[in-house]
Amino acid sequence: MDKKQLQKLVIILPIVLIAGIFVYYKYLILPLNAKRDALKTELENIKREYSDSVARAARLPKLQEEIIVLNNEISDIEKRLPKDKDLPNLIRMLSKKMDLHRVTWSKLSPGTQNVKDYYIEHSYTIPFKVSYHDFAEFLSDVGQMERRFATRFSRLATTTGNNGITLVMGDLTFLIYTSK
Repeated sequence: MDKKQLQKLVIILPIVLIAGIFVYYKYLILPLNAKRDALKTELENIKREYSDSVARAARLPKLQEEIIVLNNEISDIEKRLPKDKDLPNLIRMLSKKMDLHRVTWSKLSPGTQNVKDYYIEHSYTIPFKVSYHDFAEFLSDVGQMERRFATRFSRLATTTGNNGITLVMGDLTFLIYTSK
């Protein structure tokens, strides 16, 4: 090997070595680092999702208890605010309560139905005549029923009965609520 070839070799060898190191770094190390970073990010996401899932799983018994309580509340509300009017039973029940409290009534007049956001309001007007005390007992009895009612009065007047008892007379409007 002569001196010229040795000089070429000394010049070419570092260039080839630098080129080899560049290719090794560019095409082997950088893709592996990028893949490692992507896997690291994915692993962090999986760990975060896992910890969120563990936290949700820890809250599950509490949420199940809340669901049971809410379902009980819904059933209580549905008892008070049923889906159907069940008018024959309501008339029968109100008629019995009116007879029990000596409320004299002659007819039941259905009124309008007002549709609200979460319920429907049905109105029924009943002309009545009764003593003060019996009327108060009747309203107290109706107010303590499981089903929700509202009452409105119109044309209230007083009169004296045959035995000297003051009677109340007028129109009693029952507002009956049903769920949509």
